[in-house]
Amino acid sequence: MSLSHRIEPFAGLLYDAARAGALSNVVAPPYDLIDKTRQDALYARSLYNVVRLELNRDQDRYASAARTLHDWLDTGVLKLSPRPAVYSYSQFFEVDGRYFRREGLIVRIKLEEFSAGRILPHERTFPAAKQDRLELLSALGANVSPIFGLYTGAYPALASLLGQVTAEEPALEITDDLGIRNQLRFIEDRSAIEAIQRELESARIFIADGHHRYETALEYRRRRRAADGNPPGARSYDYAMMTLVASDDPGLVILPTYRVARRLEQHAIASFDEHAQAWFDIEECANADSMRASLAAAGRDAIAAALGGDREKFRILRLRDPGALADAMPSAPDAVRRLAVSILHGLVLERIFGITPEQVKAGGVIGYTIDAREALSNVAPGSASGAFLLNAPAMSDIEAVSDAGAVMPEKSTYFYPKLLTGLVMNPLEDEASLGV
Repeated sequence: MSLSHRIEPFAGLLYDAARAGALSNVVAPPYDLIDKTRQDALYARSLYNVVRLELNRDQDRYASAARTLHDWLDTGVLKLSPRPAVYSYSQFFEVDGRYFRREGLIVRIKLEEFSAGRILPHERTFPAAKQDRLELLSALGANVSPIFGLYTGAYPALASLLGQVTAEEPALEITDDLGIRNQLRFIEDRSAIEAIQRELESARIFIADGHHRYETALEYRRRRRAADGNPPGARSYDYAMMTLVASDDPGLVILPTYRVARRLEQHAIASFDEHAQAWFDIEECANADSMRASLAAAGRDAIAAALGGDREKFRILRLRDPGALADAMPSAPDAVRRLAVSILHGLVLERIFGITPEQVKAGGVIGYTIDAREALSNVAPGSASGAFLLNAPAMSDIEAVSDAGAVMPEKSTYFYPKLLTGLVMNPLEDEASLGV
């Protein structure tokens, strides 16, 4: 099939359950959620778990992942779907006693530079993670996990089509380790695919998750095009696999990402109130539970700080002087300065504790989690010095930042649930080179 549209169907690589076994045993969460313990557990779960591609643990992990992919293709563990399709992806989940359903479309989308203004980031990225993903993509020649994109605007015809598709029985259904039900359906009808292409041809898309993978895909495309003499027309590497979800989908849930500071200077902790009161109104809380309750009622720009030391401190901070952010972040637009995560990084981490943006970007100084109890439990002698909790930003915050041509600090949002890795993969090479 020639590639010409912004949105294209693709013949995906799918697990053959007859050879791979139960599909729930071969999928995995995204690579950035896989620590060593989970990696080992996924390895033990199945010889065919996708972690062996996505986050291989062998010494030469990229070469090992490439060998594994070709072995699975040769033995039929992975098979190319017989017809190009757009894949309807439904997720059913619970958050705080409420039940949600989120609908997406897994497509092959034509890569565009951010400067074109149609595909936009909202978070900063880490250089080491991009290098890792580039080496893996170069070794595999395939997208193993999809980028998560949000399209804005009203598309009633598309919504109607999705309603018809999701009323049908799923081709695949997997319940993952978090109890989330994941369903996949194949849209192969040419007229339905053309309707999707028409509807989303000019849609603006925000990257919700997968910034590193998208930037990696751009760099991979540059290198392949240069190596191929910049050929005319579109090639498979001009595209990347993306799951597209409507920005107003009722199942779109954004969770906050909390910060855990591994080491803070004790003198800075001891003098925290003295320094913080220059910019903040400070509410002292008796314990972690009362601090969390106060944060929930405080609004999106509040910060909760739990600090260790001789005596634990629990504080709610509300910015009293917005001008302080203008001094700390003079080049940032107002949409960025209004964010609690910007206030945290620009004033609390940098001005009070001396943690620079360069140190944050290099990694190892700040840890991240969506589990508030986990973050707070780390504030103990020998573990971490402080935990900082935030309320989640709204979709309108993300749009405002992107509209301003800016990005949020790293790990500012957490779209829940994550997309499963291994449901379908997108080959970026022709079929012959994949051995199929």
